[in-house]
Amino acid sequence: MRLFVYKSLFIFFCILITFKLTIGSLLKDVETRISQIKSKENIVLIKDKIREEIRGSLNKDQILNTEDAILLKKFLEKINSEIQNAN
Repeated sequence: MRLFVYKSLFIFFCILITFKLTIGSLLKDVETRISQIKSKENIVLIKDKIREEIRGSLNKDQILNTEDAILLKKFLEKINSEIQNAN
């Protein structure tokens, strides 16, 4: 019985170490990337980039192609009809 417990503990620790070395390191990399994206400086950079893209699209003659415009129009009409029927 004692031998079974020792073997079970040994296998458990081997699996735990293998997990930490493989999947654990990948999870840590993902967590650091997410925390970098959430940082105040990156949020400001993302907002500035969005503003630049909007300014650039305002200078264009046509922002949407015809298929996207039709799709967006139908979507907005559906939302408008649902709002009016909500009463």
